Amino acid sequence: MKFKLSVFLIIVISISFAQEKEYNSAVVKINKYVEGTLVTPYSDKEVPLIIFIMDAGAINRDGNDRMSKNDTFKHISHELARLEIASYRYDKRLFRMDGLGIKEHEISLDHFIEDAKSVVEYFNKNYSKIIIAGHGQGSLIGMLASKTNVNGFISIAGNGQPLDQVIIEQIAQQAPGLDKSAATAFKQLKENGRATGYDPALESIFRYNLQPFMRSWIKYDPSQEISELEIPILIIHGNKDIQVALSQAEKLKEAAPHAEYLIIQNMNHILKEIKGDRLENHKSYNEAWRKIMPEVLDSIANFATQ
Repeated sequence: MKFKLSVFLIIVISISFAQEKEYNSAVVKINKYVEGTLVTPYSDKEVPLIIFIMDAGAINRDGNDRMSKNDTFKHISHELARLEIASYRYDKRLFRMDGLGIKEHEISLDHFIEDAKSVVEYFNKNYSKIIIAGHGQGSLIGMLASKTNVNGFISIAGNGQPLDQVIIEQIAQQAPGLDKSAATAFKQLKENGRATGYDPALESIFRYNLQPFMRSWIKYDPSQEISELEIPILIIHGNKDIQVALSQAEKLKEAAPHAEYLIIQNMNHILKEIKGDRLENHKSYNEAWRKIMPEVLDSIANFATQ
């Protein structure tokens, strides 16, 4: 009996060891602002590298903020490694701003673009190709960082309009009347650098310390930026995305007609399958056990290796 048990334990340990050896994972610090995880397959050949850029807010390298845990990009990185594709994902500056001593009013979207470019520069020439994949806000950042030394760009749930237009349209649908106040405030922000006299209900958008960042963001038009890219492009969106409307992906496709375009049925903003209502959709942001939609992995892998 003891002999049989020992053999069983050896088999279990061997299987676990084999599973661990499907990929290498290492923390890589690019500079004082950028630290992330490099996941590489066990392969003797040159492989492509995908650089993941996270969505808006204080998002860490796995795709989580301090209030939720879905591990979307951690799961994607591990699955891609099994397909012989390397990846690097890193924490947004906002996630580490306290440790870095950065104040909210000091943050600019241009800092995020600089961070993405520094990652490209760090890994350039070490892989068969470099591909940037930006999620949500990261889509725009990725476009702007993909103009040199990048071989392909993937937009995942990205906007096709400037942020101010997106917000004004959303407010018009959800709180008719407030959209006029928002439009005026954005106009002031563009022309004067500060917005004043807006409706107090819009404080979360136009609070004083956030305005410099908003001004740095609204100056970019995603459709214009993606139209200027001269590299292969893949646009991915889910029809159950309740954060970024499907129409935004359509605008990106119009601006880049040569791009590969994939709309995934029943997929939400964090690339998970949703068969039910909005409640299920919201709950999924804290359900790390949910698997990534296989269409996402297949499309990214095909794009990276073609």
